[in-house]
Amino acid sequence: MPTKIMVNRKRETLIALLTVIIIFFHTPGMADQSENLRNNKTHLPRVVSLNLCADAYLMAFAKPEQILGLTRQSSDPTLSAFVEEASNFPVSGGRMSNIIEQHPDIIIINNYSPPPNKALIDRLGIKIVKLDAANSYQTARAEILQLGKAIHRLEAAKAYLAQLDKELEYARHTELTYMPSIINYQRRGIVVGETHILDDIIQLAGAQNLGRDTGRTIGPMSLENLIRLQPDYVLSISENDEQTLKARDRGSEILSHPALQKMFSAERHIYIPQNLTVCAGATTPKAVAHLIETLQSSQLSAETRQISE
Repeated sequence: MPTKIMVNRKRETLIALLTVIIIFFHTPGMADQSENLRNNKTHLPRVVSLNLCADAYLMAFAKPEQILGLTRQSSDPTLSAFVEEASNFPVSGGRMSNIIEQHPDIIIINNYSPPPNKALIDRLGIKIVKLDAANSYQTARAEILQLGKAIHRLEAAKAYLAQLDKELEYARHTELTYMPSIINYQRRGIVVGETHILDDIIQLAGAQNLGRDTGRTIGPMSLENLIRLQPDYVLSISENDEQTLKARDRGSEILSHPALQKMFSAERHIYIPQNLTVCAGATTPKAVAHLIETLQSSQLSAETRQISE
């Protein structure tokens, strides 16, 4: 027998679907207006983004009038490095009924977006553009061109990509004097390996990611194995140096282990802001520049301390 909660949920879903249908069929000229716009070859498609990584691209090379809504995360400084730019655009709440009221031509989703009602989307003539979560700068380059083509701004996307390439080249022009070894050691002893965004950033910065020793994109590494590898630096995704190697809960207890504290002095514990590691692509040049600068500064601090001792 269905429970009362299940019945209520089914009723709410049905009401939401009926609301969307009523909006579409009873808004004067809505269907005709949308069809006429799509048939206009000079029309630039209007876009709603449900993909945080796509937000940065849209702000970079879409026409402002094309952007009907960005993700809520675009306004979160812990997740987005472009909060100031995002403040100039509306935010989408993510509810399909609200999105449809905006009359978009394109909705951008990612791997984790809930699948939209295909029958309804097809009926309204809305195109779904899915951008996978790029795990490297090279993969992101292809996504930028894919999005540029989808929103009829391919040349602008190419120009933006050329600018990103230039920024990355400039970030890497200051080479490190040696190839330092780095490991990103997280709560419960998790490290990141090959084909992870952080791995790509570390490699582009001219360093070595010892997390590749696990043979996985992300996985656990014992403290004993970490000590055996003897990395030059432990990398944390945080902006608070005083907390990253301290236990805040049971999952992070391993970070306060005496062996780990003894192994990594202040100079050997470095960090990178989280909002530079969420998406590959738009923030990669900034992330690489930050890591190179941090490594250089850390090395200088260590040399200065040794001289003073």
